Amino acid sequence: MTWHQESILIITQEEIVDSQAVIHIELEDPDLDPYLDRGYQRVVQRIVIPGFRKGKAPRRIVENFVGRESLLSEVIDTMVYEVTDRAIEEQELEASGLPKIEDLELDPFTFKAVVPLRPEVDLGDYHSLRIPYEPEEVSEDDVEARIDELRQSLASWEPVERPVAMGDLVTVGIKGAVEDNTFVDEEDTTYFLDSDSNNPVPGFSHKMEGLEAEQTHEFTIEIPDDYQDDAIAGKEASFSVEIKDVKEKILPELDDEFARGLPEEYESMEALRTEVEQGLNDEAENRSKRQYEDEVVTALLDATTMTLSPVMLDHEIEHIEEDQNKLFEQLNIRRDDYLQSIGTSYQEQRAQARTEAEQRIRRTFALNKLGELENIEVSEDDIDARVEELLAQDPESDDRRQQIEEQRESIERMLKYEKTISLLVTVAKGEAESSEQAESEDSAEQEGSENTDNDNEKTTTTDGGDDTDDSQA
Repeated sequence: MTWHQESILIITQEEIVDSQAVIHIELEDPDLDPYLDRGYQRVVQRIVIPGFRKGKAPRRIVENFVGRESLLSEVIDTMVYEVTDRAIEEQELEASGLPKIEDLELDPFTFKAVVPLRPEVDLGDYHSLRIPYEPEEVSEDDVEARIDELRQSLASWEPVERPVAMGDLVTVGIKGAVEDNTFVDEEDTTYFLDSDSNNPVPGFSHKMEGLEAEQTHEFTIEIPDDYQDDAIAGKEASFSVEIKDVKEKILPELDDEFARGLPEEYESMEALRTEVEQGLNDEAENRSKRQYEDEVVTALLDATTMTLSPVMLDHEIEHIEEDQNKLFEQLNIRRDDYLQSIGTSYQEQRAQARTEAEQRIRRTFALNKLGELENIEVSEDDIDARVEELLAQDPESDDRRQQIEEQRESIERMLKYEKTISLLVTVAKGEAESSEQAESEDSAEQEGSENTDNDNEKTTTTDGGDDTDDSQA
């Protein structure tokens, strides 16, 4: 344990364990004074003290009236972090993230700050990392499947006079009940017959198949025991359906007219196939690249050792849960309802968040360490080029440039991240040298060049001597 006292800020630091420092801080009166004054400025505007106009009572009077602790409470959040920053600076700690404040007391003013530190990172022998790259290939079946998707998107629905078939679109009235309790009651609803559909219950589409239009039909369905609605699971449901019309999907012919009818207005089916194949190849290349990047980063992390601060990990878990809460609000659903729908408890979801948080932090520090070791840098020209790329995506926006310029630091970090990943990929493919190898080869080349220069000097001197001897002779 170390003891440090400078001026009136008293700091006691415990031994660093688990990549975090625990510091005990005490402030004496002179150091508290500016914070008391800030608290006074806020409180005096809200209270009325007999004999003084509102906002005009001196600090001494206000402090006696409301108490010293009340003034400090007004600025406590800002205060503890400002003081902690001072303590971190004085102790020369390499903090990484917000500290955790504990054991706060107002009289005397003391607290404990647990400061997460940048972990020591050992990447192992990443130079020997090798992973085969196996790009995804696009088959003729893939091309045909994509063209069929386009064909399906341009299909039309035409009325037919025949029994209902799988794949039809029907207008139907549906009433469904279990033990006289109605759980489905819809009029003139549009229903698509799909053999895999569980709407409104499993097997409903199969029961509809073969029924005549413009008639009312009745049938029963045994609902599976594991059906999501416990009230009707494992029971027999009675249905009454009135089929009002039946429509069949009509697909266009795959010819040049079809190609010209697409939004891109291709000249022919051959041109369409060529464009589709190129697009699929681009998609496959991007997927292969992303998958390979994930594989090499995972391999790097598997070989990396570091100890993460528990406080840092807890903060990252909180960020993940905050993002989840925002998503739940946007979707207008409750967390408990969502967890119930996926069969997961809050404890299980938090454990998943912890795993994700640890992966995020390890990935960040490992790639940062790799960038440092390999001297990866981002120039202003690199940032400017990316800014222009982003501007080109939305050229009509007047304030877009200012928004992007304000994000230059974020853009710099992203570019450095991309360069680091790119280097790691070339290492894994066996296509790149590390900075250490490059420096070693540069040194060897420089040394070889110096030796050559020395040899040339010796040769010149020797030749010169021979000429002199010949002339004298």
